[in-house]
Amino acid sequence: MKSDLAGQLDGVRKELSSYLCRLVVRPQVAEDLVQTAFLRCLEASDRLPESTEGIRAWVFKVATNLAFDELRRHSTWRETMLLDLREAAEADAAVVEQSIAMVGTPETKAIAREHLVACLACTLRNLPERKAAALLLKEVHGFTVEETADLLDATPAQAKNWLQEARRHMADRYGATCALLAKTGVCYQCVELDGFFASGQGNPLAGDTGVDARFRIAAALKERAWGPWHRVVFDLIDELI
Repeated sequence: MKSDLAGQLDGVRKELSSYLCRLVVRPQVAEDLVQTAFLRCLEASDRLPESTEGIRAWVFKVATNLAFDELRRHSTWRETMLLDLREAAEADAAVVEQSIAMVGTPETKAIAREHLVACLACTLRNLPERKAAALLLKEVHGFTVEETADLLDATPAQAKNWLQEARRHMADRYGATCALLAKTGVCYQCVELDGFFASGQGNPLAGDTGVDARFRIAAALKERAWGPWHRVVFDLIDELI
């Protein structure tokens, strides 16, 4: 067994948890996948790469395949999921009560940026899983195109095509629904939440509403899984699907 393998895995736990939360969205499922990926890593300790970066890539690959299996088992997803979740949350007295209790707390200080990333994750869920994972691996977690291809058992040319097609899809979806980008869009929840929770951070996309700006925010939060409010809301997903 590699020396201090447990410590190396612990060092990547936050980032891996965040990645899986954005890939499968549902927080408890993501945590279960992290545990399974770490268990498989420990079981294969004699076959692991020597370097810390090699181990990080290995466990990301295992976790990605586990997530794909999960997504195939639960493939139903609505393009309007965030809007539907809002309606479900507002109709749930317990969720409303929990939300009110979080107003003005440190846990909701970055709620607008967190929700922007939640929107990113929900939009990615409408893509084929390899295209969604390619964007997260490359644009958020800093893997190269070649590394991303290896993690997805693809060629670099395939990975490039997935990235290009996925970016076009994201731009189209945001152009149709995001009121921060298209003034006629239907959704500006991130700004609304900033006001509701008295966070005082304002528009997280002020000055730049492009896809790259969203990925930069996601990358800045790449070691942060869903916060307490999003965990409460995303627990409602099972009822919707």
